[in-house]
Amino acid sequence: MVPTAAETEVRLAGPEEADRFSRFLQGFLSANGFPFVIVHDTPEFLGQLRRVVFEDVCLSRKFASEWVNQRGTAGTA
Repeated sequence: MVPTAAETEVRLAGPEEADRFSRFLQGFLSANGFPFVIVHDTPEFLGQLRRVVFEDVCLSRKFASEWVNQRGTAGTA
């Protein structure tokens, strides 16, 4: 399935990253006024892929950008 403009695919490396993703998502929602979001788990990938869907395309892009930036700094903290 090809992601739509308001959808972000997140591939997680393991349980630690899944936990970091959960905390990041909670913080992102809080910082952005708790927008409507759907997170799909994909069991065919053993829970390592999440599809995050926002109603707003701009917010989806912001989420994707911040997640990528956060992942890049996770190993340096």
